[in-house]
Amino acid sequence: MKTKTYLKAGFREIRQSKGRFIAIILIVMLGTLLYVGVKTAGPVMQKTMDHYVDRLELSDLQIISTGGLTEEDVAQSEKIPDAKVETGKQFYYANTSKNEVVQVFSYNKVDKQNQLEVVEGTLPEKENQIVLDEKARNKGYQIGRSYQIDSSDLKEKEYQITGFVRSPLFINNLERGATNVGNGRVDYFVYLPEANFQTKLYSVLYLDFSNVDGLNTYSKAYQDKMEKNQANAEKMMKNRPQQRLDQLKRSAEEALEPAKQEITTGKAQLADAKNQLTSAKEQLAQQETAIQQLPEAQRTNAANQLEQQKQQLTDQETQLTEKEKELNDAEKEVAENEEKARTLSKPSYLYNQRSENVGFQEFGDLADRIAAIANVFPVFFFFIAALITFTTMTRMVEENRREIGTLKALGYTKLEIAQKYAIYASLASGIGIILGTILGTNLLPRIIFELSNERYDIGKAIIFYDWPPIIQAAAAFFIAAFGAAMLVLFKDLRERPAALLQPKAPKPGKRIVLEYITPLWSRLSFNQKISYRNLFRYKSRMFMAIVGIAGCAGLMVAGVGLKDSLSSVSSKQFGPIVDYQAIVTFEPEESGKEKTASVLEKEEKVTDKLAVETQQLEIRKKGHAKQSLTMIVPEQTRRLASFVHLKDENGQSIALPEKGIAITQKTAELFHLEKGETISLYDEDQKEWKGEISEILENYLGNFVYMSPAYYQEIADKKMADNAYLVQTKSMTRTQEESLSKELLASGSMTNTSFVSKQIETQEESMANLDSVVLIFVVLSGLLAFIVLYNLTNINISERVRELSTIKVLGFFDKEVTMYIVRENIIFTILGIIGGFGVGYVLTDFILQQASMENVVFPLVITWGAYVLSAGLTILFTVIVMIVTHFKLKHIHMIDALKSNE
Repeated sequence: MKTKTYLKAGFREIRQSKGRFIAIILIVMLGTLLYVGVKTAGPVMQKTMDHYVDRLELSDLQIISTGGLTEEDVAQSEKIPDAKVETGKQFYYANTSKNEVVQVFSYNKVDKQNQLEVVEGTLPEKENQIVLDEKARNKGYQIGRSYQIDSSDLKEKEYQITGFVRSPLFINNLERGATNVGNGRVDYFVYLPEANFQTKLYSVLYLDFSNVDGLNTYSKAYQDKMEKNQANAEKMMKNRPQQRLDQLKRSAEEALEPAKQEITTGKAQLADAKNQLTSAKEQLAQQETAIQQLPEAQRTNAANQLEQQKQQLTDQETQLTEKEKELNDAEKEVAENEEKARTLSKPSYLYNQRSENVGFQEFGDLADRIAAIANVFPVFFFFIAALITFTTMTRMVEENRREIGTLKALGYTKLEIAQKYAIYASLASGIGIILGTILGTNLLPRIIFELSNERYDIGKAIIFYDWPPIIQAAAAFFIAAFGAAMLVLFKDLRERPAALLQPKAPKPGKRIVLEYITPLWSRLSFNQKISYRNLFRYKSRMFMAIVGIAGCAGLMVAGVGLKDSLSSVSSKQFGPIVDYQAIVTFEPEESGKEKTASVLEKEEKVTDKLAVETQQLEIRKKGHAKQSLTMIVPEQTRRLASFVHLKDENGQSIALPEKGIAITQKTAELFHLEKGETISLYDEDQKEWKGEISEILENYLGNFVYMSPAYYQEIADKKMADNAYLVQTKSMTRTQEESLSKELLASGSMTNTSFVSKQIETQEESMANLDSVVLIFVVLSGLLAFIVLYNLTNINISERVRELSTIKVLGFFDKEVTMYIVRENIIFTILGIIGGFGVGYVLTDFILQQASMENVVFPLVITWGAYVLSAGLTILFTVIVMIVTHFKLKHIHMIDALKSNE
């Protein structure tokens, strides 16, 4: 019976201290919500993508050859372990009249991999039907209308549009990749029946591996399996480049054979014709002699006839000469083609995993960045929430010393006394954990995903409960609440009832540091002196308040600082380092360079240009995954400084070294490289170059390697062959950029134009995906700061209610009583804000290190706005708490408070 009564008293305690109970619930809920929500966001994004690519059967590996793929390639690839193989044909088509670049794919309804998702309309059923990328709708194309592709790669030119689709080969709905035709940027893709393609060669082999079924597409297990699968594929296909080269040479020779026979026949006929012409000339000479002996009357007619015959022979001789020239030209062309056939290089076989698909790795990187942030930011938030929960529960138990002493004197056991506090702590933490888990799992990942999904049309978020962070949050908060209560309770229960029934002796007053500074101390008012003495008298209270406020202010600084840092990548890269506005690549022939230069020189917006050789190299080192680098070799070494401002890791400007290579800092960091070290670089033909590192460069976006023409020739064993211009221009609009691309395309020499403005736009759009996460951090951090301030102030008042009642009885006015507490809060707030600035700086730096990527370096940039927002919100919350505190102190029942010890 007494237990039942005691339990009722326990629930009465909850009713009587609703503010504190609700505060604990809210703190636990916020901590759990952010920790579980952000921790779950990354896995939810990966799970959703995994579901999407599984549903549409995205291929695991693509094999592409620069020499085309044959039935022999298909047969060989089918021997790869665990692989199912499908073929595809594709090409890029530049529509110069519309300045559009389209990637044309073959469609085969029996194929299982890379299924198209119909957005509107239907898939092709007839050979003259075509489906377009959903992006094409924005260009005015409609179902039922005709669509033209004027290309020799196809049998027909005109098709009927039957629908708009999505393809798992293109995850990012804003980007369709780059190409070496047209303006260099694919606008959209189309699919049409494979029977329309002229060529018998395949463009790509799609491989699906059964040994990765059921694995998360972004998991390490999947990546490890795919590395082995790719190694198996490369091993199985290792002889194909040479075999394909031999086949191409034979085909070229066979194609030349009819021409050679025709030339041989033509030469024989030409020789016969020359002999006949010689005979005819001899006969004419004999006739001319005979005519001289004819009578004069007959001689004139005969001479005229002879002249006509001579003219005919002259015409025949001219024709034979032209024929001989044609045969010689044909023979020369055949010889040149024979030479080309003999010097054909091995086709390159490229192996592209899912990460090469447009947007796929970008989405994975976004999920990884969120997961990296989740390893730091929510944990710190979580720590602050748990600390405040611990403090609140500790002080609650300390306030009930007399009740505990009374119960112990009445014969209640320790376990019976502990029930009340166990229930209180369990209910408060349990409700907070449950609410935080439900809201965190169902709210934050969904918000983050939906805001990110503006760029990725992969369906609805697949929400699930991720148990590891839930269990971690539940355990930590349960320990913070229940453990704190039990720790203080059992410490008090070791005392005798008589000691517990007496109020705890207040801490003795001591002289504080300020008192020794007489000029300052003498100028303080009585109330100010009391406040400062109380601060140092109750150091644990001061410490907890400052830590709590500093933590919340730091979280807000870090939240905004993250946004500042992530969005500053472009401004740090383009301008301070990269100082050109476009890269224009052209055909390797000299005429390609000249034509491109001619177009650029006529454009008034173009101010300067520098010829360079650029290509993609791979860096390899044992124990590290290979990485792609963009090589730039300037034609004129000294002029490079005007286009690329090379800086060392300390930000000091340097010149391009004549000997050795200069690589960017992220590559050096990933491969643990230092100056003086020799590394292996592999060109597009997989030829190994050995280069010594002379400089490590500051760089924020992409991975580059720079070298002089002389050093290029030394390590590549060939002279540089410039294939691009770095172009500087005045400010150009998007329309002007497209116009310049169109002019370059029309020249027939340009293969690709890439504007820096597009790179900046893409980078900023990518970083904008994290804005939602940052906003959530700032809002929840602010809310936690408000609850922390309110809770600590309530605890402060409840602990000192007799003290406050005493000064009210002594005649202090309400405002003076309020300032008695608020003055301390102001000091806590100021110190907390200052400490929060430092915490925010360190926290931002640590998060950026965790969120770093293989091709991006995030600079630490925190603008003054972050500090102003953090300080402003914290001060605002202090003012609100001060107003609430004022009204609460006005209604303190002084007599009850002063008689509480009785």
